Amino acid sequence: MPKKTLKKLMPRQDQVLENKSMRLLSRWLHKADVWHFNRRYVSRAALIGLFCAFIPLPMQMVIAGIACIFVRANLPLSIVFVWITNPLTIAPIFYACYRLGAFILDIQAVDYSSQINWEWFQAQFHQIVEPLFLGSFIVGTFASALGYTVIDLLWRRHTVKRWHNRKKRSAKTSK
Repeated sequence: MPKKTLKKLMPRQDQVLENKSMRLLSRWLHKADVWHFNRRYVSRAALIGLFCAFIPLPMQMVIAGIACIFVRANLPLSIVFVWITNPLTIAPIFYACYRLGAFILDIQAVDYSSQINWEWFQAQFHQIVEPLFLGSFIVGTFASALGYTVIDLLWRRHTVKRWHNRKKRSAKTSK
């Protein structure tokens, strides 16, 4: 696992503490647990961040932050994963989640007009909410399980590789 690369991507502690939405958690953000960077904490951060990224509600970072405090996961990396659904990607991701939910529930998907606005959304809300949440739950569960597994396996593989390289170097120097 390229630990240095991941650390470069993560927001610093002062950046997280300055974020307005994270002020609710500022009392717990000073604990060292949420800043640890090891295989378990990083894998848990991927699990939490990816799951929260697919929650179709506002304040995904706060939800991820609370989960990181209770589960003892790396908070900054979890926030990075939450930002998979950002202003550029949120519409296509949640539309795909909605379509998946509608398919699973065997519901005819609501046609959307090219002019989606707040009034349209309020009128269609009762038809959209159930498939959206089901699809988001399924995609979030799959993405978080996949992210957890991939990071855990890559980290283990990297650790074993480093251990073997160290063993080879020590064998060469002892000859």
